[in-house]
Amino acid sequence: MRSICYTRLCKSFGEKVKIAPYVFLQNPEHISIGNNVSIQHFCLISGYGGVEIGSDVSIAAYTSIFSTSHPVNNPHQKIRDAQLLSKSVKIGENVWIGAGVTILYGTTITDGVVVGAQSLVTKDLVQKDSVYIGSPARFLKLRFNEQ
Repeated sequence: MRSICYTRLCKSFGEKVKIAPYVFLQNPEHISIGNNVSIQHFCLISGYGGVEIGSDVSIAAYTSIFSTSHPVNNPHQKIRDAQLLSKSVKIGENVWIGAGVTILYGTTITDGVVVGAQSLVTKDLVQKDSVYIGSPARFLKLRFNEQ
């Protein structure tokens, strides 16, 4: 039932997409989801600035993806009154996002990346087929031995 609703609401919605209960998509008209994607319980995807999720992506429970932020550099304006900053989030193909990960606006996660549980993605993760962990997320290792 969720997939039927999101098919109509999202910018694009692939085949064989599984969305668990209690997933919240804000501004789904700005969210694109590829084929064979799994989004687990209690995930939040804020699509206002645009979110692109490639095919064969697994997003574990309690993950948050934000495509907006608040400007904090104007001393004459209250943070909550300022116009939101928006930049798209792009998640490549064959990516695994671990449980409880937070992905901030304007970031790109390239193909084949694994993001470890509870990591904070604040910048682009550009090393293909790699593992990133931590807060902020940093390169840990390649997924495959190069021989």
